[in-house]
Amino acid sequence: MSNHLAVAMVTAALTRTLVEALADPSLGGVENTAVTTLRPQSLAATDAQARGINVYLYRVTPNGAWTLADLPTRGADGQSLVARPRQALDLHYLLTFSGDESTLEPQRLLGLTVSTLASRPVLSPELIRRFATDAVPPNDWQQHSDLADQPDSVRFSLQPMDLEESTKLWSLLYPSSYRLSIAYQATAVLIEGREVPTTATPVATRTIDVRLKPRKE
Repeated sequence: MSNHLAVAMVTAALTRTLVEALADPSLGGVENTAVTTLRPQSLAATDAQARGINVYLYRVTPNGAWTLADLPTRGADGQSLVARPRQALDLHYLLTFSGDESTLEPQRLLGLTVSTLASRPVLSPELIRRFATDAVPPNDWQQHSDLADQPDSVRFSLQPMDLEESTKLWSLLYPSSYRLSIAYQATAVLIEGREVPTTATPVATRTIDVRLKPRKE
């Protein structure tokens, strides 16, 4: 399982994946771009000529499959801890694209994002460890994340968002104006508590009680 840094580490890894894709000159992408993690309302305050991708975590939901498979963490008395508390989460991201509309830069960035995450949909342990090892201040917190040790890898999947859903979401982000955007889901992040379970008392003595059942006449 992962510690409390797992959610932020997924966001950082997603951002780093897109940064590396933008830096690849062979892809013929958009120059002078950046990947940000701002609230969409904050994008209006940035340079109007800015080009790039914004990654925004707008929703967190429990992951049903892992939640149902989880075992009880408390004993029969409701107090004693027999296993570390844990929670399985799905992370929902809104990715928005900025650039020169006349040269279709937002659309080109969208295409690059979709193709990148279609090719690299899984945050493998090796990839997470590389990102964490390369982290430098002020992002040295990434080195304390143990997301790479959770039993199941995090996977990104493109999510459908119809006009009604998109309208509701962007209305919540008022006064930010609509930008070309898509939604992705990261499944699943497994966060484990820091409490240490109580060690069971060892068996002191063993006894065997044999009783004969009376025969019925």
